[in-house]
Amino acid sequence: MRSLLPLLGALLLTGCASAPNTLILSPDAPIVQPGSQQGALALTSVDHRPEQFLVEVRKDDGAAELLSPAEPPRQLLEQGVRDGLSKLGYRIDPAASVTMSLSLNKLVMKIDQGTFSHDATTNLVATVEVNNLGSTLTKEYRVRSSFSGPLKPEMARIEREMNDRLSQLMSDIVNDPELHEHLN
Repeated sequence: MRSLLPLLGALLLTGCASAPNTLILSPDAPIVQPGSQQGALALTSVDHRPEQFLVEVRKDDGAAELLSPAEPPRQLLEQGVRDGLSKLGYRIDPAASVTMSLSLNKLVMKIDQGTFSHDATTNLVATVEVNNLGSTLTKEYRVRSSFSGPLKPEMARIEREMNDRLSQLMSDIVNDPELHEHLN
């Protein structure tokens, strides 16, 4: 038993020394004004991102560190849009004749990590397609941001930035008057 204690201690310290490679996404729901009863719509989503990681950290020596999401971002996007539309008075029904499809095309942050500073750029792209009685509206939504700072960016800053941009994307979709015009 005593011989296992040093080994166990070494394993615990090794786990503490490594940086986490998973991001926790928890975007805020879109802010909307509660609406009156709207029509029913069927909502689906797909993930068409070419990369399955969320963050790529490139270091001076050329090495890259990839950070992945703890939960599929497509599900978070769909749930946020679903919640926002429900608050606006839409009834989400898989059997509805009006269909809305969300396609997550890009959700990535690229960080260039230098010795004394970092520069980060975030890009999100989603496409929404609405079919209403044979009429189709296809619209692309884009969110882009950047930040820089000294040394290495903190994980909390990276997560906050990703969550804020994902919330912004959901709000842009849910609050789009052209989209609502086509849904009704």
